[in-house]
Parts: sequence; structure tokens; C-alpha cells
Amino acid sequence: MAENVTLKIWTPERTAFNRKIYRVVLPYGTTNLTVVEDRAPTSLVIHAGVLQILDESDAVKEWYFVDSGVADIADNECKISTKHFLEHSQIDAQKALELKEHEPENAVFYDMIAQYLAAFA
Repeated sequence: MAENVTLKIWTPERTAFNRKIYRVVLPYGTTNLTVVEDRAPTSLVIHAGVLQILDESDAVKEWYFVDSGVADIADNECKISTKHFLEHSQIDAQKALELKEHEPENAVFYDMIAQYLAAFA
């Protein structure tokens, strides 16, 4: 696989992701934004949603839940700073609802996860 885009993701606690990938789809605006090799430089605000890593056939290879944050894209690097970043297998709908109750300051993020998993899982 031609992995030509470096994806780096930081949360307040840690470097959550740092490796080369083929493409990444970010939750942005009313749809999504796909970051491809040699994309024009861009800075944008992403919203809470699903971040997808694609392979060369544009099939979803991995997916994660990401909270709102900022993304800077330049020179085949996509750098994201976000409050939360969770691999989908780390959480289920029930756990998301429990976390929503225990962490009201993050209720919107966990509610998004619960709704997504209820609809698509």
C-alpha cells in the first residue's frame, strides 16, 4: 500500500496516533473531508464524529471516534488536536451512555457515539 500521508493526532493526555496512511476521512462540515496525498494546505475545525482510515481501494481499513478539534493539513501531513480519540472497539453504546452520565462535560461526544453505534453497529 502506498502510505503517503502522515496522520498525527494529539489529545490533552497523549499522542494518540502517529503513522503513515493512505487516506483519511475527517468529520467536517455537513459532510466529510478526505485528506489525500498532495492535498492543498488547509486548516479547519472538525466536529465530533467518525474518523476513517482508507486503503487504496477506498475501503474503510480502520475507524475511530474523534471529538471536535482542529486539523492542519500541509506537506502530506494531517495534524489533529482533539479532546478525545477512541478506537471503535474500545467502546460500545452502553458504555458511551454510562460515560455520558458520569462525565456531563463530555456528554455531547458520548451521545454522538451512542447514537452512531445504535444506528450502524
